[in-house]
Amino acid sequence: MKTGKWMVVAALALAGVWSGGAKAATISVRGEVKMPAEVPEGINSTGLSLNDAVIMLEGSYKRPRMPYPAGWSDRTPDERRAWINAFHKSDEGAAFERAVEEARANRPVFTAEIQDDGSFVFEGIVPAWYQLSAAIMHPRAEGEPSRELARAYAMRQFIIKDDTKPYQAGTLTLELKNVLMPGDAAPDWTAASYDGGEIKLSDFRGKFVLFDFWATWCGPCKAEIPNLEAVSEAFGGDRFSVIGLSTDQTIDLPKAFLKEHPSAYLQGYMGTDARYLKTRMDYGIQTIPSIWLVGPDGKIVARDLRGDAMRETVRKALEAAE
Repeated sequence: MKTGKWMVVAALALAGVWSGGAKAATISVRGEVKMPAEVPEGINSTGLSLNDAVIMLEGSYKRPRMPYPAGWSDRTPDERRAWINAFHKSDEGAAFERAVEEARANRPVFTAEIQDDGSFVFEGIVPAWYQLSAAIMHPRAEGEPSRELARAYAMRQFIIKDDTKPYQAGTLTLELKNVLMPGDAAPDWTAASYDGGEIKLSDFRGKFVLFDFWATWCGPCKAEIPNLEAVSEAFGGDRFSVIGLSTDQTIDLPKAFLKEHPSAYLQGYMGTDARYLKTRMDYGIQTIPSIWLVGPDGKIVARDLRGDAMRETVRKALEAAE
């Protein structure tokens, strides 16, 4: 079985935790990983094998606190979103994100080898809080394992209190899902337009399309609207379109929102019915906003776009296609 090439061992996990000159007691963590008994309809399971699974045990870390300004609780939701959006674009925001990443990078992380029968053992584990995860990643995914880019994933959190016997983590049954990466063909989708017609991704073949799954209740989604508008204003035309795809419970919600906040780019409604659920499954969408860039050939150029990176990604794609 594959051992974790993403293994990061924090200083406190090198040989157990030392406190007051004495080595803390350690135990083993044992369990097994299994594939599901059945493959859900609509899931592409081709090539999935436990031989490609990675098992990882992560300890906790202290995340830096967001430096909210005085009077934060008195601000309106729109004022809070505006502050957060401006903060993330500031030098202070960049420094905060670096501090978060540094704290996370220093957390204790262990990987183990998964045996042919799916069993695994972590040795030298100090009793504490842990997150255990198993994943089969998309072959083109980079970085350490993550749920977003995993074709199969399972996770469990627990606290180990007893340092006198092995901890039995039980069985992790992998949940399968579709994952699309740049270079993959983008599945077609259909959305309702607000004039009673339909919008299809395939109707835009031959041009670049940036589309965003969003909802009126989603604060981060609304925070991305100014970025989407800026990209549409900068590059919109014969070669490039931006489309918003509402996933609200009813079409009246985005209708009311768009009446109050007219959109600078095309908008459609996906809803929450079977049509959207199929699209969500096809794309492996876990959270919104979910913003994708598809090229003239119908293949994915980029995914999970946010903020300033969205504009730069679109600019480079258009320049490369000239």
